[in-house]
Amino acid sequence: MKRWIAPAAFLAVLLGSGCAPYKGGGTHGGGGGGGGGTGGKLYVATANSVLRFGNALTATGNVAPEATITGTSTQLSSPRQILVDTSANRLLVANLGGQSILIFSNASTATGNAAPSAVLTSAGNMVAPVDVAVDSTKNLLYVADGQNILVFSSQSTITGTVNTPPVRTVTFTFSIGAILLDQTNDRMFIADPSNNAVDILPGASTASGSGTSLITSIAGTATTLNLPNGLALDATGKLIVSNAGSPASIAVFAASVVPSGGNVAPVATITGATTKLAAPGQMALNSSAGSSGELYVADTSAPGVLTYLNIGAATGTVNVAPARTITGSNTGLNANAVNGIALDTTR
Repeated sequence: MKRWIAPAAFLAVLLGSGCAPYKGGGTHGGGGGGGGGTGGKLYVATANSVLRFGNALTATGNVAPEATITGTSTQLSSPRQILVDTSANRLLVANLGGQSILIFSNASTATGNAAPSAVLTSAGNMVAPVDVAVDSTKNLLYVADGQNILVFSSQSTITGTVNTPPVRTVTFTFSIGAILLDQTNDRMFIADPSNNAVDILPGASTASGSGTSLITSIAGTATTLNLPNGLALDATGKLIVSNAGSPASIAVFAASVVPSGGNVAPVATITGATTKLAAPGQMALNSSAGSSGELYVADTSAPGVLTYLNIGAATGTVNVAPARTITGSNTGLNANAVNGIALDTTR
C-alpha cells in the first residue's frame, strides 16, 4: 500500500476541535450514547478496577479519575472489554477472572467498593469472557467467550446473581478478540487476531451453531490487518479496526466493504511514531465530534487513552499525533493494564 503523509491542511482538519454527543455506530464495549452531554464520562477497565474520568470530552494529560470502582465487593477480576448502557446508566464488564459479566447500576456515580447490581454466570458455558454487546431492541446480551459467542435473553432485567445457560451459542474455530454489534443491520463484527481478519456475521440475533459456515471475512494481505484488537463503526458505516501487531495502527474500511468483506485495502491507516500507538485495543467513538468523529483508543502499552479527531475524514496513511492523551502517574493507568474503555457523552 502506498504510504501517504497528510498535508498540513488535512492535519488541521484531523486535529480540529469540536465535541458533540454520539449519534451512530454499533453497540458493544466501546459504544457512546446520544443526547446532550454535560462533559462526558469515560470508563477505563484496568487490572482489577474500573476508573471513571469526568469531563471526558475535553480531559487530557495527567488527570486523576473522578472515581475508582475497586475492592472485594465489586468482584472485579481481570476485567477486559466493557460497555456503557447510557439510557439505563449501567456499566457491563466482561469479567475474565471471575468467569462472569458484572453489571453496575448508577454507573455515573458508582465509586469505591461498590457491589454490582447483577452478576451473570453460566456454568459450563461462560469460561473466558472478553467482550460484551447489547441489542436493546431485541433485549439480547452477547458475550464473546473463547471460541464462542453466547447469547442471553432479557438482558435489561438481569439482577442479582444469575447462573443460566445461553439461549443460543455461535461457535468458531478461533479465539475471539472483540465483538461489535451493528444493531440496525442485525450483524456482528468479530475480531479474529489468529487469522488477522474481521469476520462479519449476518442475522446475529438468530444465528446459532457453526458461525464459521455463516461469516464473510475482511482478510488478506491488502487489508494490512495485524492482530485486530478493537472495533468501531462510524455514523456513515465505515468500520474502524485497531491493530495491536507491529507496527501498531488504526485501519478504516469503507462502508461499501462492510457487507461483503474481502481482501480489500483500508481507505485510511493511522500509524507511525507520531501517533503514539503501541498496542491499541478497545475503542469508543463519538461520531458527532469534530467534522467526522472523535475516536478514543485504549492503549495498554502507552499506557493510556489516545484521542483522535475527525477519524472518518482520514485517507491514505496518516502519521498524526493524538489530539488528547490521558496518561501519567495521576491517572491510575499502568502499562499492560489498560484493558477496555467505554464512553458516555450524555452525562
